[in-house]
Amino acid sequence: MRIKDIPVGSAVLTDANILVYANQQKSKECMDLVTRCADLEITVLLTTHIFSEIMHALMLNEARSRGLLTGNNPARKLSEKPTLIQSLTDYQNKARKIITAGFIIEPVVKEDFFSALTIQKQYGLLTNDSLLIAAAHRLGIKAIASADKAFRNIPSIDLYEPGDL
Repeated sequence: MRIKDIPVGSAVLTDANILVYANQQKSKECMDLVTRCADLEITVLLTTHIFSEIMHALMLNEARSRGLLTGNNPARKLSEKPTLIQSLTDYQNKARKIITAGFIIEPVVKEDFFSALTIQKQYGLLTNDSLLIAAAHRLGIKAIASADKAFRNIPSIDLYEPGDL
C-alpha cells in the first residue's frame, strides 16, 4: 500500500527513512505524511530509537550539505570534531519541529527487546527494524510507514510505502 492511502484517523508507526526523505524533499508522499500529521488527519508515532536515527541522519545531512563532511564513514569523522558538531544548528531546529509538530514519541521498553529477538529470528530483520515491529505489537498498532521492503514479509503489519521513490 502507498503512504497516500493511509486512512484518515489512522495511527501509523513511522520508520526513520520516511522523515529523512521528507526532510530531503525526495518524496512528496513522505512530505504529505508530515503535513497530514501536523493537520491531525492521522496520528504518526515514532519510537525513541527511530527518533534518534532521524536526529543522527539530520545531523549528518546538515554537515554534508555545508561541505563539512566528505568521504567514507562521515559519523566517525564528525565525532572527531566536537566543535563542528557544536556549530550545527539546522538539524536541531528540525528535530524540535518534529517534537512539536504533532508526532507522538513512544519509548522502547525492556519487553520490546525480548520481543525483537523473537521477531528478528522469525523474519530475519535487522535490530532497529525488529524493535519497530515489537513496539508496534506492544502499542497495538498495525500500520507502519517505511521505505524498507523488509517489512513486506510481516503478516501482522500493514506496510505503507512511498510510491514516488
